[in-house]
Amino acid sequence: MKYLALIFNFLVSISQNTRHYFKSGSFAIAVYPYLMHPCFKKMAMILTVIFGGLMAYAGVFYLFGEHVAILFSERSITTYFHHSTLELFFPIGSVIDGKESSLSNLPHIMRALFSYQSYIVVPFYFICLYPISHKRLWLVELLLALLFAIGTALVSGITSGRYSEGNLQNFGLSLTIIIGNLMLLFIGLDLDKTLTPRLKKSSLWLGFIGLICVSITMVYPTLFSPILERISLYTIMIWEIIAGFAVIRNIISHRQQEEEDDEIY
Repeated sequence: MKYLALIFNFLVSISQNTRHYFKSGSFAIAVYPYLMHPCFKKMAMILTVIFGGLMAYAGVFYLFGEHVAILFSERSITTYFHHSTLELFFPIGSVIDGKESSLSNLPHIMRALFSYQSYIVVPFYFICLYPISHKRLWLVELLLALLFAIGTALVSGITSGRYSEGNLQNFGLSLTIIIGNLMLLFIGLDLDKTLTPRLKKSSLWLGFIGLICVSITMVYPTLFSPILERISLYTIMIWEIIAGFAVIRNIISHRQQEEEDDEIY
């Protein structure tokens, strides 16, 4: 724990120093006036709305897409309770640790769902969440977002082969889910409570629930592991929906406030 605390403090220090350079250093003196131009502000607001919508869509896309993949699987709705998420990635006939898979008819849907996750998380954080956070832990959050994006891309890519090491890929998926829920926790800790109080609380609660569930599946696997694994993954997807609409609502409120101020003056 001592080493983890040292690493955490080191990352926080780097985050603050980097932010200071871009906000108060020579870079800021040269570039900051241009960033304050009304055109740039409007463009930033438009991008926030666009990526907020794309992020909310990512959560809905995953929940709906996995449900379709499950409905068209060989076990239909019972897959939710008896089969892991990773099993849906392997087409029928794939050999996993010496056993032939006979579950998923739509593995390409699952790969598309995870691929989309790998593209959207990092730009959403930078464009939508970074401006409304305290920016104390931004480097840690960015690193976790990047690792989550890499993890989802790897999970999507490595399941395309015919022969696969199931245990290794299960560990990779669990690790990706852990990183995703840690990202939620750190984002929740760093968000400005005055701007997005509901998103802050949702991030903390969903991240905590997700971490508990995925930890149980890794430390003490039981018959309930498929359900707990899905809960830990769904916490991320539900957060994406909440976060997407929260940043859009924040932009709309900010715009309305600007219009009221203009009327006053």
